[in-house]
Amino acid sequence: MKAQGVRILEVARGSAAEDAGLEPGDRILAVDGHETPDELALRFHLAGEGTELCVMNPRGDRRRLALDLEADFILGLTLEEFTTRTCHNACLFCFVDQLPPGARPALRVKDDDYRLSFLYGNYVTLTNTTRRDLDRIIEERLSPLYVSVHAADPLLRARILGRKRPDDLFGKLRRLVRGGIRIHAQIVLMPGINDGPRLEQTVSALGALHPGVRSVAIVPVGLSDHGPPRTRLTAVTPEYARSVISEVSGWQECFYTRAGDAFAFLADEFYLQGGTPVPEAGHYGDFAQIEDGIGMVRSFLDDFEAAMARRRRPAPPLRGTLVTGSLFLPLLERCIRRWNRRSGMKLRVVGAPNRHLGSRITVAGLLAGRDILEALAGRNPGDFVIIPGEALSSPGGVLLDDLTVRGLSARLGRPVYSGGRKVSDFFALLGRLGRRKAGLGL
Repeated sequence: MKAQGVRILEVARGSAAEDAGLEPGDRILAVDGHETPDELALRFHLAGEGTELCVMNPRGDRRRLALDLEADFILGLTLEEFTTRTCHNACLFCFVDQLPPGARPALRVKDDDYRLSFLYGNYVTLTNTTRRDLDRIIEERLSPLYVSVHAADPLLRARILGRKRPDDLFGKLRRLVRGGIRIHAQIVLMPGINDGPRLEQTVSALGALHPGVRSVAIVPVGLSDHGPPRTRLTAVTPEYARSVISEVSGWQECFYTRAGDAFAFLADEFYLQGGTPVPEAGHYGDFAQIEDGIGMVRSFLDDFEAAMARRRRPAPPLRGTLVTGSLFLPLLERCIRRWNRRSGMKLRVVGAPNRHLGSRITVAGLLAGRDILEALAGRNPGDFVIIPGEALSSPGGVLLDDLTVRGLSARLGRPVYSGGRKVSDFFALLGRLGRRKAGLGL
């Protein structure tokens, strides 16, 4: 039987929750008659004038409690995390299916949960959302949502998602948009499958829902050397990348004229692989899809230039190595050469081919520990090594093959640091290392 409500794990002393009589193990079933299946719903309804709770204790006994919500109240509850809805599609390109044997179980979880989309920007297909889910999304204003579209043609989308029959995605999108929900869409582009006229149809159909659909991210399919055979899928080549850039740039100009923004954005990989300059910052607007690799390179370049402009005096002569993926290698090398000349540091950049997932995976965020070790084998990395922050589960976390930063450091015999997620993180790290070298401490 499915558990009801949201379960309380801890109640803080002196909090509004303790004053109301709530106890660990209780389940909050409703606020003023509104069901609370998870913490999101609970906090939404408490943000109104909710004061009456329907609560069930571990024995199944129900009671009603009054909650005193003053302007500066502290709720004081630690609540059980909700169970993630998993994906029941069988997408042609699913990267989880392409992980190598032995990958840790957490990496194999396929989430397809609109709550995670709202909270963290995870992409969802909406194939498992019901009418009731849509009502809740609109009522609780869970906006924006990030939606995997891939194709406007229902039959083609069903084929891409591995479904027996089409779903009414655009009916759901229209309903959400009418309800005031903003959507950021994603298209995983697969040569010969959903490109050309099919891509134009999809972008056009999404554009018809603008400004409710705020943006479309077009990203290249990623193909590893593992998982079931993917003979139907073709990797993106430099020539193909340039052709897509040419095609999409025409649509972007039309959207600029009509709506004032590009609307459809290409992943940085297309520009890097095609050897084409990335657009200027104004092209990306508010960088709404930067976590999907849209505008990340432009953000890096502009932030790097700003850091260069602020450098007024020589820095301590640090010697170290930066590791990155093969795609970003040429650009990062150029930047670091300039930084070395300006600062007096001796930093070197090493590109790490991806042996863990396969040579067709070239982004820095998917490097494993073994890739970094192999790239540095036989080299003198200097006094320290800096690895891509996006390759780690957290700043001091683990890489894809479960090797930790500490373990990597032990294997290399050098301190290993995360470069962070932003250019400012990287330069802050260099500042700390410089002060340490100068004997000023941290």
